[in-house]
Amino acid sequence: MNKGSGIMNKKTGRYLLLAGLIVLLAGVGYLNYALGNGTDTNTVADAAVCASAGAEVEGALSADDLAVMSTENYFDDYKANRESVRDTEVAYLDSIITNENSDKETVQDAQSQKIEIVQQMEKELTIEGLVMAAGFDDAIVTVQQGSVNVVIKAEQISKEDAAKVLEIVRQETGEPAQSIKVILQE
Repeated sequence: MNKGSGIMNKKTGRYLLLAGLIVLLAGVGYLNYALGNGTDTNTVADAAVCASAGAEVEGALSADDLAVMSTENYFDDYKANRESVRDTEVAYLDSIITNENSDKETVQDAQSQKIEIVQQMEKELTIEGLVMAAGFDDAIVTVQQGSVNVVIKAEQISKEDAAKVLEIVRQETGEPAQSIKVILQE
């Protein structure tokens, strides 16, 4: 085997690994889009709902504004799927980071992506815990730059509860209320 073909295989392997990571990230992006950018009928609260917790909110959250999705094990299934996807993403990034054939720039990019994933996971876990501490049975949170989606296990919520949720998310993420969507799930 000549030396040139070994170099070609290393580059090809690296490109295939990078292509796989891109496909995986596209899948996660689609999930985020599907949860966060669906029809506005799924949105419980938007920019006008909460500038501050407990404030009276005019023109928001009538019963007609609430859309309730229904699936038996939605929360457990979603969390298990999210964890599986994140584990796969981190494994791809770890393989790039530990691959002796990865160049310095690729390793730094993979490390940055891994740090971003970990930070998102921490924010999501913190917000989910705070939302449940606010009195809800369960919650799923997805945090992306410029977009936060909160799925709450409830048939309906009051304006005050919606304001509490939005304030929690605003404080933990720094995102404006316009970037936060609260969705109900039975």
